[in-house]
Amino acid sequence: MKRLWIFAGLWFGLMPAQAYAADAALYTVPGIEVDATAGSANAARDIALASGRPAAFQRLFRRITPPTDWDQQPQLEGAALERLILSMQIANERRSTTRYLAEVTYNFNPVEVRALLQNNGIRFAEAQAKAILVIPTLNGVYDPQSEWVRAWAQPSIEQGLVPVILPFGDVTDQRVLGQGGLEGLSWDAYTSVAQRYDVDEIVVARATPDGNAAELNIISAQGRRVESVAYANSNFVATADAAAQLLAQDWKETAAVDYSRRSQIIADVMFNGPQDWTSIRQALTNVRTLSGMNVLGISATEARIELSYFGGPEQLGVAMAQQNLNFGRVRGSYLLRLGNAQAANR
Repeated sequence: MKRLWIFAGLWFGLMPAQAYAADAALYTVPGIEVDATAGSANAARDIALASGRPAAFQRLFRRITPPTDWDQQPQLEGAALERLILSMQIANERRSTTRYLAEVTYNFNPVEVRALLQNNGIRFAEAQAKAILVIPTLNGVYDPQSEWVRAWAQPSIEQGLVPVILPFGDVTDQRVLGQGGLEGLSWDAYTSVAQRYDVDEIVVARATPDGNAAELNIISAQGRRVESVAYANSNFVATADAAAQLLAQDWKETAAVDYSRRSQIIADVMFNGPQDWTSIRQALTNVRTLSGMNVLGISATEARIELSYFGGPEQLGVAMAQQNLNFGRVRGSYLLRLGNAQAANR
């Protein structure tokens, strides 16, 4: 590769406010039901809201960490747990003179949670995956009003580590979804639907009539695979929760970062001009696993940079992709470019 380096040695420190920008949906835990009784309504309220924090933290911890690490969850109590929470929203509030019941959404502080996990050497996923389209079917039919579809519409699923999109079910969708045997259709048959919802993966989730089990047909341009969840005494909501967790497992294992591992890497950057180069630098400030970037040299359409980061190159590539950056090995060297960019002329 020809290089006419204009300058070298310039350091671009990544801005903490950008590198650790809150992903509100990922660190929001809705639907925690609380119930407490005490000598007064206010005392019952305080006890109830405090009692919901451990359940909310456990749900968040399991959302962003691989199942193999769940036994490492820090056991927090009182003020230590309260410090992790930024705010709460309360719904369906009911109270008497001695009892308090409500449904609470806990909004966790991403910076505090990340610091806690990093300090305890726990791997966790830094960002949500790209959303997937889930088509829940009963008896081979997609019915937007069915109990099975409503189970997938829970905020905890829609805002999970792998966000779920449900079809509108309108006339446009019905051109594809109105067909029988949706789980057997090829990716080509779903092209129009995938483009409409901007997804790279579609899951046809076929539930049993009693809601105790579901078969997940995961379809993409790379092929298809089938997973399943089943419980003896389940229901549609619990089965949808379990299915969503299953869909997130692969992402967590791929994206979970080990912050005890620090690395450096040299990469060549290709771009089509100053605007692309600015876009790449801006995108890099949002890659949370990066701790710094040293520009070793730059020309009109190429640069060589040294990246300092946490975890391994696989996790770095995943984090890059989340910022529309294409990063990987090409002929023995690491190459970085904008995800939608064409290679600059060599």
